[in-house]
Amino acid sequence: MAIDNVKFAYGGIIVYVAVISVKENYLNAITPLTIPTTETTPNTTSLINLNKIEDRFTVTGHLTNGKLNATEDYTSAEDKKNGLKTMFGKGNVVVMTWEGTDYNVAVDKYEIGYEARDDDNFTQEGEIAYDVTISCIVGVDLV
Repeated sequence: MAIDNVKFAYGGIIVYVAVISVKENYLNAITPLTIPTTETTPNTTSLINLNKIEDRFTVTGHLTNGKLNATEDYTSAEDKKNGLKTMFGKGNVVVMTWEGTDYNVAVDKYEIGYEARDDDNFTQEGEIAYDVTISCIVGVDLV
């Protein structure tokens, strides 16, 4: 089964990431509470579960030259990189589309790495130029 490319959109900017993997993570801030004992066996741990579930995505992929979709704004990987930096750098909630579902996400980590390539002019269609890892939390902006 092929993984869909992931679309990020905000303020009229649309960028697609050629996906290697998408991980959806749920994080629940559970606090374990173990009471000290002098017995030879450990006490049962009590849990404080406030049910504060965090829905998070980690997207790993590439930025390539050429359009992955007709709606994408940029054709060069460098422009896509700069578009994502602009989008994420403002700290706004952006729309991430994966498997046909839109998610409002706040990006808390955007890691980009230059990928060695043969074409120094970024002219080859479909050529990988950057590796990206994007970590984001699903939610709404309160500000």
